[in-house]
Amino acid sequence: MQRNSRFRRFGVACVVTGLSSVGASLSALAQELKLVPEPKQVERREGAFRAGPGLRIVLSAARAREDRIAAEMLAEEIQAAVGWKVAITTSRALPDSTGVIYLGRVGDDRRLRAALEAKGLGTDETFDPQGYVLDADSKGIRVAATTGQGLFYGVQTLRQLLRPREEKRARKQLICPAVKIRDWPSMRWRGVHDDISRGPVPTLEYMKQQIRTIAEYKLNLFALYIEHIFDYQNHPLIAPEEGALTASEVRELVAYARRYYVTILPEQQAFGHLHHLLKYEVYDDLAETPHGHVLAPVNERSYDLIRDLYGELVPLFPGPFLHIGADETWELGSGQSKAQAEAIGLGRLYLEHLRRVAEILKPYHKQLLFWGDIAVRYPELLATLPKEMIAVPWAYDPRPNFDALLSPFKSAGLEMIVAPGASNWNRIFPDLDAALMNIRNLSRDGQKFGALGVLNTTWDDDGESLFAMTWPALVFGAACSWQAGESSIEAFQAKYDWAFYRNEDATFREALANLTRAHALLAGQGLGGAFDDAFWMDPFTEAGARFTEKALPVAHELRLAAEHALASLYQNRAKAHAHAGTLDGLIFAAMRLDALGIKIQFASECSRFYRDAYENRTDRARVGRDLWEITGINGRLEDLRDSITRLRVAYAELWAKENRPYWLGNVLVRYDLLASLFQAKIQSLRAAQYLYHEQGALPLPEAMGFFAKSER
Repeated sequence: MQRNSRFRRFGVACVVTGLSSVGASLSALAQELKLVPEPKQVERREGAFRAGPGLRIVLSAARAREDRIAAEMLAEEIQAAVGWKVAITTSRALPDSTGVIYLGRVGDDRRLRAALEAKGLGTDETFDPQGYVLDADSKGIRVAATTGQGLFYGVQTLRQLLRPREEKRARKQLICPAVKIRDWPSMRWRGVHDDISRGPVPTLEYMKQQIRTIAEYKLNLFALYIEHIFDYQNHPLIAPEEGALTASEVRELVAYARRYYVTILPEQQAFGHLHHLLKYEVYDDLAETPHGHVLAPVNERSYDLIRDLYGELVPLFPGPFLHIGADETWELGSGQSKAQAEAIGLGRLYLEHLRRVAEILKPYHKQLLFWGDIAVRYPELLATLPKEMIAVPWAYDPRPNFDALLSPFKSAGLEMIVAPGASNWNRIFPDLDAALMNIRNLSRDGQKFGALGVLNTTWDDDGESLFAMTWPALVFGAACSWQAGESSIEAFQAKYDWAFYRNEDATFREALANLTRAHALLAGQGLGGAFDDAFWMDPFTEAGARFTEKALPVAHELRLAAEHALASLYQNRAKAHAHAGTLDGLIFAAMRLDALGIKIQFASECSRFYRDAYENRTDRARVGRDLWEITGINGRLEDLRDSITRLRVAYAELWAKENRPYWLGNVLVRYDLLASLFQAKIQSLRAAQYLYHEQGALPLPEAMGFFAKSER
């Protein structure tokens, strides 16, 4: 967590033709378009385009090979919506026939250009290369742009515009409201940053799925956070074999992403966060402190290592950027470089390292990104950095504005890409209330300060985050970086069901709200939120009992929210006509939040029953009833154990859908330990029960781990 390029100018077009029919009601089309991101300019008109099973897609022949991916995505959308397999053909120009959706590059098709200009949708050399125009009426649909990327984005908008409808005799129609759209991005670079080093390492297939999904929402940058996970041939100790990202996988991923207009941004840490490397004895002399986290900048071999690592990594990534990390270098100046830090100052020592790394990497002709959290502490020195470096100021809290964070970099003349966060790390489910406010405000202020883009971050600090839970925050980040100014959270939430799941009601919005509510409930008790640490805490310790007593007043509401979400997700899974697989992550989060509530309640009840038994230990019948409630068949402790073992199985299945085997054992052992704690408690209580029958005595509640004293 951190808790913690210029555009080519050329033009695009593609066509869909088909049979149209009449008579369908337009009442359903009167509702909001529900487009994410929202286009810059939209004009609604009377009527709609209606298509039947004869629909086909026609690409402008001049660029058909490059633009086919957009046409294929459109065809897949249509097939998923109405079941028709749509043919894709080519044409040299805008066809005369009606009933056509035509997608084309205006630079290749004079006829298309003239038709759009006649409708006030002309494009010229000043039109944004990532922009597009879309014209839909009863006669047909035309999507046009000056580049393949612009056309691709126009198709993504069209996909969200299309609505399936059933007519008489169960005939299906595909309907698009009559609209004129002119659209372009507010920020040049719009990205997602995935931590692939501190726990989950996605499979190649899952990374491709991530790329396809972010591209749907017009995101064009996918950053891979690397500490030790790349398979360096010259340094074979660094990467774990079962989790290593290989050079051949990178080549395949880069080529795949290019088809979707996504640039892969490698981030190899070059200063801090290198413990997985520095823990090896062969690298220990490079560590600022023994087996620590930070490279020692006073050791010349540190720079030899940087040359080696980047020498293997950089040639695999043809994009314009390279991220060198350099955040949270807390140990700097406390070990090998202490004397140098005292002599020239910690800030100068830090920035000199960045300049040295920049000089080493200069032959690769990349713009270097660096995290801004350390450098911003020395605003008077920022101007000494090379102007081609790009600062990445990050913050993950929902503060009202970020002027103080961004202004030092602006004053120093440095370009910026701002980095909000999905608030998914260390949490049972992302804190969407905090995340959406953070993403909205930092993206807005990034635009105000002229930032090049947004890099929306996901982190895996404790190694157990599942990516499927982060999509609401990531899709909102796509909206905030494409749209101008401050984006509306409420408007986004109202559109999310349709834009992501192709569901026409608010089912999944309500489930997300219930899942997110856990954070507010626990924060209101002074417990911060629904964090993983709370889930793993042993409630039968003094610390666990204190947590339980604080959380008990909201456990009922916590469980109701989780169970309402769970029931709704089970009942309405079929409503998700897109990205349905992500619902498994939401279901798991609901199960886990409910299990947290169960632990809070049942641990308290166990303490209450045991204290009652202890205080009434001369009443054998009462003691028997109390202890049976705790340790009997279907007793509270069995429920606690069973909830954990069930979650363990579900978690392993979800992990396998996203990730490589590496690190999974480090999470499963947490489930095993907690389940074992509950099983051990069962055994110890049954032993105490046996002694009670023999001797009529019970151990003190505290001796048995029953510290909680809450009454209910």
